[in-house]
Amino acid sequence: MIVARTPSGIPGLDALIQGGIPTNSTIALRAEPCNATEYFQQQFIAEGLKQGHPAIYCCLSRPAATVINGLKHQGFDVLEQIANDQLVLLDCYSMHTRTSTMGVDQAVQKKIISVTDVDDEGKLQDGLATAVERLSNLKSLRTVCENVAGTLTSRSAIEVMRWGRRAFADLRAFETLNLHTFPSGVREDLFNVMAHDFDAVLEIKADQSSERIRYFLNILKMRMTAIPHKVFELDTDSRLLSIRTVQKIT
Repeated sequence: MIVARTPSGIPGLDALIQGGIPTNSTIALRAEPCNATEYFQQQFIAEGLKQGHPAIYCCLSRPAATVINGLKHQGFDVLEQIANDQLVLLDCYSMHTRTSTMGVDQAVQKKIISVTDVDDEGKLQDGLATAVERLSNLKSLRTVCENVAGTLTSRSAIEVMRWGRRAFADLRAFETLNLHTFPSGVREDLFNVMAHDFDAVLEIKADQSSERIRYFLNILKMRMTAIPHKVFELDTDSRLLSIRTVQKIT
């Protein structure tokens, strides 16, 4: 059976997963906040934008300005896409409309959608609805929903991610790719319950036993894809995340 696939945005990865991520997939990325995680999220979004597809970035662990600057650092200046409503930023981190636009170019300040209470599911839903309304086309939409920082909410990461999964699942009719990040500290049994609801589950782990931190990507499952029993070392030395080596799982 031929499965439609789309590039991941991570150099070297698509060749290992039969040409790319199956379209219309919801992906769980289990990882702690780190450069590798941020690069993965940013390159995933940037790849869709390069193909002319719309994107929504739900900022739950850092302000919108940090996401914009991070993309620019990697060589993706997205101010034009934001101004043209091709990339919509939903700021659920800053908790205040004024602070959500600090450090952001004046031309795009009014484009950032601020959600001032991450525990209010109604506000989260309204913010996402506003983001969707901004987009002229939802075909092949890509979304990122970051892991929420524990200091921002009285709800568990699982509860917030369940909201994200439900909310973005309604967009699947448009062949969307949805990426949700989870902290590695989520209890194994709870995460396994959640994992059943995702089409793909990926994990980034850090090895700090050597002089420099090494990051590894493990693909635990991916819909309609034969996954090699291997772990992929990630290269973060340059501005872009890529596959450095492939190693067998022992």
